[in-house]
Amino acid sequence: MPKAVYFILPNEFGERFCYYGVQPNLNKYFRLITGMTAVDAKVFSTAFTMLAYFFPLIGAALSDSFLGKWWTIISFSIVYLIGMIMVTVFAIPNLIGQVGQVSHFLTFLPMLIIAIGTGGIKPCVSSHGGDQYLPSQEAGKDFFFNIFYVAINVGGLLTQFIVPELTKLHCYGQDTCFAGGFLLPTVVFAIALTVFASGHRFYRIVPPLGEFLPLKALQATLYAAKLNRAASPAERAAKGHWLNFAEEKYGGVFIEECRDFGLVLVPVVIPFAFCWMLYNQNSNEWSDQYYLMNGAIFGGTDPTQSYVQSAQFGIINTIFIIILVPLLASVVYPFCARRGWNFGPQRRMAVGYLLIVISFAVSAALAPMIEKAFETSGRDINNAADYDGTYCAQCYSGWLQVPQWFLLSLGEALMSPTGVQFTYIEAGRQFRAVSTSFWLLSTSLGSILIIILEPAFADAGLATGPKGWAYSGIGLFGFILYCIASYYYTPRKERPSINESARLAKEAEYSLTKY
Repeated sequence: MPKAVYFILPNEFGERFCYYGVQPNLNKYFRLITGMTAVDAKVFSTAFTMLAYFFPLIGAALSDSFLGKWWTIISFSIVYLIGMIMVTVFAIPNLIGQVGQVSHFLTFLPMLIIAIGTGGIKPCVSSHGGDQYLPSQEAGKDFFFNIFYVAINVGGLLTQFIVPELTKLHCYGQDTCFAGGFLLPTVVFAIALTVFASGHRFYRIVPPLGEFLPLKALQATLYAAKLNRAASPAERAAKGHWLNFAEEKYGGVFIEECRDFGLVLVPVVIPFAFCWMLYNQNSNEWSDQYYLMNGAIFGGTDPTQSYVQSAQFGIINTIFIIILVPLLASVVYPFCARRGWNFGPQRRMAVGYLLIVISFAVSAALAPMIEKAFETSGRDINNAADYDGTYCAQCYSGWLQVPQWFLLSLGEALMSPTGVQFTYIEAGRQFRAVSTSFWLLSTSLGSILIIILEPAFADAGLATGPKGWAYSGIGLFGFILYCIASYYYTPRKERPSINESARLAKEAEYSLTKY
């Protein structure tokens, strides 16, 4: 691997250690410290996820247009760090309001700043790593994107085990210590930022375009559409592709990259919004389900003691990912390639998508019996978060969630790193950070669907089981959309160029052997 990668991977590890030190604990933090209802806590924690995956649009636009990836990462990382300091301080009990009666605005303000910071750097770090490889180094790039995803999950694994333990400490006269729990990720992220900055001299830095890329792309598209509409049939035939009407003004290479970028969006953004709608609920819906289960999964009979909390049990996802991603990258994918089996990015994403839908259906099927057993124990289901990780003789063991977590993790291992790689390699060189940001945007759109649907399902009085089946059905609809879009998609490397200058540029790009 290029030397630069050894500074990029620790940065991603630290950033994800920070993000997953906060995000999986938000549902419980909002309910216990702020006093939110279960629905409000889910909506606010989902809103944080939505914003964290919306702001990549801003970061990518600034990166490709003006700042470049290096300065974008540094600038938004500083914003991120400020937000982490704020949430750590605001988590001190009674500082910004009495426990259980804290202002929703003040509680969410640091989360908004963190979302801006993490969203701003999110599309740039992976594409910055991809920039360190030649276009012809496809195997090296494939390996990098998979190891990059492992770094994400190693960071997530450690923090999801350590931070919940810190939150169980007694501090400031309270039985919980979210301030102490959030302090560690803040420190780790500050160290990761320092490591990334110190690697500057090793980086291959792609200069920004110098103008607002999304606006220029929109202008070029509208300009071409206007001329195409006014042209005669003979003029249209001479141009070949309608975007070529903008070739003289914007250049043949740029307008082809506009075409490539638009084509990437079709099989990614809309269909995968429904997939992320399901996936993003594992820290909310599945946590709420775990509250109803016996958390003494390694033994113990004290009903007043918290053994393994939901945020800690969720690291099983990370453990599976750390095992599955390298296994798929080093064994399964090469095995398929050697035998000539077509298991490329689009098929990997399709299989992963379907597995995530199935995992949510499994959770929905288990919900009624889990709730019935919890109610038999005599506990109040409205205060289920208070029993997180405790022993419950009548309840089902938390181990019962393992099958759904395995299906979700396998689906994620197939789909998520491949999606990042797909949106990078299928976009032109000027659009790669922007293209990656739209992959992340699909996550944001999935969270928006949750914010819309969750109150609607609550008003309709849907129980957890029927609600889970409704979500699964919506996810299956998105899967069908993806399969249709993917069937008609032609990979960029095999796609004919729309003009001669673009064809020559693409040939030069794929034949490049040295920067």
